[in-house]
Amino acid sequence: MRFSQPLIHRIAISVFFFCCGCTFATWAARIPSIKEKFHLNEAQLGAVLFMLPFGSLLALPFAGWSVSTFGSRLMTFLSVIFYILLLLLIGYSWSVFMLSIVLFFFGFWGDVLNIAMNTQALLLQEEMYAKPVLSSFHGMWSLGALTGAAMGGVFMKAGLSTEQHFTIAACVIGILAIAFLFRLIKKDTPKTRDQKLFAWPDKALLLLGAICFCCALCEGAMADWSSLYYKQVINDVNRVSTTGYTAFAFMMALGRLIGDGITGRLGYKGILMFDSVLIACGLTLAITIQHPVSVIVGFGFVGLGVATIIPIVYSLAGKSKTMATSAALAAVSTVGFTGFLVGPPLIGLVAHETGLRWALTIVLVLGLIIFVLARKLKT
Repeated sequence: MRFSQPLIHRIAISVFFFCCGCTFATWAARIPSIKEKFHLNEAQLGAVLFMLPFGSLLALPFAGWSVSTFGSRLMTFLSVIFYILLLLLIGYSWSVFMLSIVLFFFGFWGDVLNIAMNTQALLLQEEMYAKPVLSSFHGMWSLGALTGAAMGGVFMKAGLSTEQHFTIAACVIGILAIAFLFRLIKKDTPKTRDQKLFAWPDKALLLLGAICFCCALCEGAMADWSSLYYKQVINDVNRVSTTGYTAFAFMMALGRLIGDGITGRLGYKGILMFDSVLIACGLTLAITIQHPVSVIVGFGFVGLGVATIIPIVYSLAGKSKTMATSAALAAVSTVGFTGFLVGPPLIGLVAHETGLRWALTIVLVLGLIIFVLARKLKT
């Protein structure tokens, strides 16, 4: 059976999104184990987690420049290899200092991978499909995250150590990346290369960055703290601690996989406003009714709410007439991923003072802010 060239590229790009999501969720699922290994409290864990988004933020100028200079295919492959090698080093870290340094570079190369992959995806969307397909790629990221979270639960229940878990994951993900390298789009178009990369973003990109900021903080809070909330606050001995994050990741994957079709019918602004309501309602349910079912359903609503926000932001940024595609993505991400930078220590400090339940109300408030910002969009 012969596949068309656009479909082959789409499958290959999807595999790299899947690998990225699986790698991140493999780490996220083991946060409680790493917390126990180094005997960290919430504030200390928040400080350690701060290093990951800090690395991501500092990577953005390099990401935009490197993708424009060396091409999105090469940078996609190089960054995914560094990403999985750093996952291994997280598992084998022997001190909090080493863990912090490794997390910095884990965030750094994860963000280079993010910009490179999305540049590939936007190339495909604009040059070969001419219709929304970006959400489906982010759906594959979410499927990877779901797979990583689910396998984390299986491995923990089987009694595998963090080192064993991360070694198995790194080997499988590395094989997938190598297998699909040469199916990526080989040459970037002039729009993605040889343009000014460090121009100040215009007001439209800054607004998109603000929406991305709120979404990134929400998504980061779920990745970093949902497992701990489920384990500490709910304390349901019949389910492993990754159950809450798995519900979040599953609904985020579902929302992204169906998001392109809905976007084509309802438009960007309408979906963003609806997403914000889902985030607020989901967190309200999870923190007011402290029952395992309500927490799982609530986290699922949050996952569905954040599902299409970043794909929409990236799609709109990719249409920028003032900046190259990789530069526009990096500019939006610079503003937006500050949410990942601020989120871990903020949630950790508030949780240390008031408890994790009240700390997560920050996510509820951010959902409402997204609603206000979305109304200002001109699409």
